[in-house]
Amino acid sequence: MDITLLGGLNQGLLWAVMAIGVFITFKLLDFADLTCEGSFSLGGAVAAIMMQNNGWDGISVCFIALLAGAAAGLVTALLHTKLKIAPILSGIITLTGLYSVTLITMEGKSSVALINVPVFYKFLEMKSLYSTLIMGLICVVALIGACYWFFGTEIGSALRATGANEKMCRAQGINTDNTKIIGLMLSNALIALSGALVAQSQGATSWSMGQGAIVAGLAAVIIGEVLIPAKSNFAVTLTGVVIGSIIYRIIYALVYYVGMPTELIKLSTAILVVIALCLPMIKSKTLAFAKMADRYLISKYPKYAEYAEKRDAKKAAAKERRKQASLDKIKSLTEQLSTCTDEKTVRKLHNALVREKEKFTEKYGSKELEETEQNSEALAAAAVGGEDK
Repeated sequence: MDITLLGGLNQGLLWAVMAIGVFITFKLLDFADLTCEGSFSLGGAVAAIMMQNNGWDGISVCFIALLAGAAAGLVTALLHTKLKIAPILSGIITLTGLYSVTLITMEGKSSVALINVPVFYKFLEMKSLYSTLIMGLICVVALIGACYWFFGTEIGSALRATGANEKMCRAQGINTDNTKIIGLMLSNALIALSGALVAQSQGATSWSMGQGAIVAGLAAVIIGEVLIPAKSNFAVTLTGVVIGSIIYRIIYALVYYVGMPTELIKLSTAILVVIALCLPMIKSKTLAFAKMADRYLISKYPKYAEYAEKRDAKKAAAKERRKQASLDKIKSLTEQLSTCTDEKTVRKLHNALVREKEKFTEKYGSKELEETEQNSEALAAAAVGGEDK
């Protein structure tokens, strides 16, 4: 049982790289990309052939898999942006072509075994389960850090804005075709990387290894959304996707552990995905029922009503304290911006101020922020000075 759980954890970390790639297209870019399954198989095929036939090590082939996945994403992006083919059809066309490309890469073989080759975790010199766990954690943490940095840059912000409101982005002068190309290349590069890692972990690859990958990726994203609040920090959101992938893979491993017949594996996987997709609805229904029960208890039981009044007062006070702390931070940043003369520091302060205002607006609305700035002459003057800079 312990080995089953550890194996599920290992696979969850490696498949989490793919889940993050799916998250980029489906959630950030709002693009229904079905290239995923083909990119995953291609990454595994490239890694296996380069290692088995050419003697490459497991880490080097991961970079080649990244490039192969990026090329697959580029094809889908060009079909959509330049030839104006619908997103789903673009992905299906590329996916269909990638089946042949993967078979050609594997020299016509349906599968390739990795025998006596230096896979990515071999240099740790410990049991494969533990070495895979350590390397998987390193990959995931590094990827979350890199994504957090990239999507905070101007290009990354433009990519996120394209998914949120493409027409508005075009009105602001953003080339949305370029942001889609970058997003699809990045997504499929990560998916192919995951394929390379999973192939090395399993000790073999096949042309059909990516079948069901899109389902697993979406399930991980949905589970992560249920576990992590919608307005969380971006790095926390990505961590939720990783946790969702781990949970999905552990459940998948347990299905095998209990000895379920092979012909029922796909059916159980489909049921699991349906449950994962229904979790947001179940969560909202549960919260609505809890509120209804709370109102009923308040109307029927005076003691519970007293408790509820104190509870709500504490929540309101805590919310007010957080709101005031956010306003104080905005005021501090605008005052620093008004007196700062160093150009590099001005940019940092300005970006920090914009992010803090966005957070405040999301939680409490823009009206209160505008009223606060109007009522505080010093804050308003500082804000004007910061904008001039």
